[in-house]
Amino acid sequence: MKRFIFAFVLSALSASAFAAGKISSPVLKSGDTVAFVGDSITHGGHAIEHIMLYYITRYPDMRAKFLNLGIGGDSAGGLLRRMDSEILKSRPNVSFLMIGMNDCNRSLYSADSKLSPAEREKRIAETDKRYAENLEKVVGALSENSRTLVLFTPSIYDQTAKIKTPANVGVNGALKRYGEIGAKIAASRKNVIVADIWSALQDINEALQKSDPSATIIGSDRVHPSSAGGFAMAQKYLSDARESPVVSKVSVIAGENPQAALLENCDISELKSRDGGVSFKLLEFSLPVVLSKNADPAEARTDFQENFNREILKVKGLAKGSYEVRIDGACVGTYSASELGAGVNLSGNDKTPQYAQAEKVAKICSEIRGKYAAQRNLYYVEHFLLKGKISDFSDVQKCAAAAREILESGKAYGYGKFALEFYLKNKPREKQMLEEVFALQNDAYAAAETKTHFYEIIPLK
Repeated sequence: MKRFIFAFVLSALSASAFAAGKISSPVLKSGDTVAFVGDSITHGGHAIEHIMLYYITRYPDMRAKFLNLGIGGDSAGGLLRRMDSEILKSRPNVSFLMIGMNDCNRSLYSADSKLSPAEREKRIAETDKRYAENLEKVVGALSENSRTLVLFTPSIYDQTAKIKTPANVGVNGALKRYGEIGAKIAASRKNVIVADIWSALQDINEALQKSDPSATIIGSDRVHPSSAGGFAMAQKYLSDARESPVVSKVSVIAGENPQAALLENCDISELKSRDGGVSFKLLEFSLPVVLSKNADPAEARTDFQENFNREILKVKGLAKGSYEVRIDGACVGTYSASELGAGVNLSGNDKTPQYAQAEKVAKICSEIRGKYAAQRNLYYVEHFLLKGKISDFSDVQKCAAAAREILESGKAYGYGKFALEFYLKNKPREKQMLEEVFALQNDAYAAAETKTHFYEIIPLK
């Protein structure tokens, strides 16, 4: 009797294991507030967009809230100045931090610098020391007030691309040093994950420039990563955080009495033998990540589909020949029995209904990036241009008067002038702009809710 009970329990456990195998994130939890802290590279939001897209499609029931707390031109010292007033006030469960591009004082590396070599080296040493001291304080504040801190090493400064913008040779080496400084600071803190962004972008950039010296994963200004650069940053984070590579995996054995051999992150039902093949209903718990065409340069060198976008369909036991894979009655591809037996990755197949659904989510995430980056211009004005002039930024009239005074003085130009004009127009809409961003995040989660689909694997005649 005891043997029977033991065998029954083993059978039940085995059935449970093959029922779904639902994945979970090693970093984020349901309902988390996730804050991205940094300078203009964070402000621009390209890496945020791709990280957010991954989480919303991979864990659509997680409902995390994503905050862009980047401000163009900011530094580690600037982060300390707004740590209590904005960053910690957002009460993040998980914080992402990348800072350093403005701390290194790129002008010190200019070929036009009038400094003597000795004075230049002295100032570089002072700058590095100040960065290390400020970064340690920033990391301390964020790690002590977040469950997890993800520390990005600084992105690269492209000083090698053959483009029009003059290169300040030496800046990229400084950023590498800053990454090493950050890694040392993080080593003593158990809740800090380091993502080596500098090395990832440097490797991709070097590979690009072997075939095209003018190519760059960074923008034409040598500073700001392109959308492809943001994608590469996101993938490096996913790798270093050991996030799940699985969208879903279904493995069935065809025959008169077909069986589900392995299920991961999905549920299967109504598995039947059908016309020399099989059919079943499948509910996946995730959607694939649909890659933007802008991500192609990075994707070709990082193999995202294999590493983080595995939507695997495997059917063993089929007779030799070619088979049509249909989802909800529509053909999504033709594969040989051997291909299906080995497993095919459907994540990049734009004929599947899952791809079409994920594409909608990707478009919403892109819209979120644009709207959030625009909204952050308001914070740039207050953090830099109105500093010391206004004590209460909730007083819209006083803020507008101070911004107008700067504009009328004629001292504002370039991005500063644009930001002030944007501020005057949009400061009254500040809360509304943020509400629109969060409404879009809710829309993205709603669009990512997975559905049951009917699969048929039928031999071609």
